[in-house]
Amino acid sequence: MRTKQVINHRQIAWITGGILMTGSLVSLPQQLAAIAKNDAWFSQFFPALYVILVAYVFERLIRAFPGKNLFEILNEIAGRFFGTILNSALLLYFLSILMRDVKGVGHFLKLSILRSTPIEIVLLVFVLTLIFFGRTSLEVPTRVNEMYLPLFFSFSMIMYFILANEYNVARIEPILDSKITALILSNWMATGMYGDIFVWGSFLHAVSQSRVFFSAVKHGAVMAGFSIMVIIIIQLGVLGYIITSRLNYPVYVLVQQIHLTDFLERVEVILFSIWFPAFTIKVVITYLALLVGLSSMLGNENYKSLNIPFGWFVLVLSLHTFPHINDINNFIGFLLPLIVPLLQWPLLLFLFFHAYKRMKNRAGSDEAQHPLIKRYRLYSKMGWYAFALCGVAVIIGALLEPFQGMLGLVSGSVYFFFYLGALIFSYLELQSLNHIMTIAKSIAKRA
Repeated sequence: MRTKQVINHRQIAWITGGILMTGSLVSLPQQLAAIAKNDAWFSQFFPALYVILVAYVFERLIRAFPGKNLFEILNEIAGRFFGTILNSALLLYFLSILMRDVKGVGHFLKLSILRSTPIEIVLLVFVLTLIFFGRTSLEVPTRVNEMYLPLFFSFSMIMYFILANEYNVARIEPILDSKITALILSNWMATGMYGDIFVWGSFLHAVSQSRVFFSAVKHGAVMAGFSIMVIIIIQLGVLGYIITSRLNYPVYVLVQQIHLTDFLERVEVILFSIWFPAFTIKVVITYLALLVGLSSMLGNENYKSLNIPFGWFVLVLSLHTFPHINDINNFIGFLLPLIVPLLQWPLLLFLFFHAYKRMKNRAGSDEAQHPLIKRYRLYSKMGWYAFALCGVAVIIGALLEPFQGMLGLVSGSVYFFFYLGALIFSYLELQSLNHIMTIAKSIAKRA
């Protein structure tokens, strides 16, 4: 039997941030710097909006099909035959991003830290970790994630101060000098990596409050976008876009530039010990999503019975996929930006139509009648206004920078601070909504 899983708003937000942040920082900055050059840090606008769109559709599905995951929903609305086809396409997509992450971390460890260790041993140990977590439920990796991702996010925020002696503002100038097409392409490429958010579809049955899920995923998306933007800004200011675009692991090289004192060396090992567990949890979530999807297709509610055979299948497959790091970079830079719109966009429209059709004649939620909902709506509106001003700043700066270079710097500053504002308001929105839900639960218990 599939056990009931309960995860709170904070865990949803941190898992979302981990899914989007930890994997994107490995190789994505190289691709973005090659396209947008100094303006690579503007690539996190449309990807965050796309994740919010996916969260909105999933929120509708949770309301329309309570207690069911995405695979079960597709079987119900598309029928057994077409539902199996759609579910198979989703499983292949999840498997491809799992192989990308498993083989990617194998190449990374082999080339940077464990140079004398055969990659087969590295992959074996990593897959054994996945099998270990495959015996558990979603609650276990979410709790582990709460220990590591906040530390990783905090180090991302203070990285500038640690590398202040290496930073040169002139390396990121001129700002918004790239063409509009380069900015669009960089956002498009980043959206391919942000498509990983679809793994949440396997765990919709674990969410009890749809509106909290939407706000939590929204906050996680903005948090990941802001963190990646800050890292790219630091990277461009320390290494420059030319070096960044030529390195396979630019973030790892960036961390190697940290020199705090003559006695504290190899700081990258300390930071790696924080990033690696957070990244592992991201891969575990994808692995669990595949197990849940397979069990749903096979009609077996106990997905743990598939854990060991599927884990060995993942190991064998990882040994034969992506033989070189450039294959992973090409997959991230060229294939994912095509796979995500071709697979996910039509599926989102299809799912939204059926969720809307099912919920059309239902009464509105009682949550909207709570007096404290005004504060929640205010924070939500302010967050959307901040996002809108980010887009306006980029458009105006890109159009006017060729005539006055200072306008590019001003527009970039406006973009940065309003993105920060969107992050703050998304956090306040989530906290206020969770407070409303807590009060509503206590009133319902007393009634």
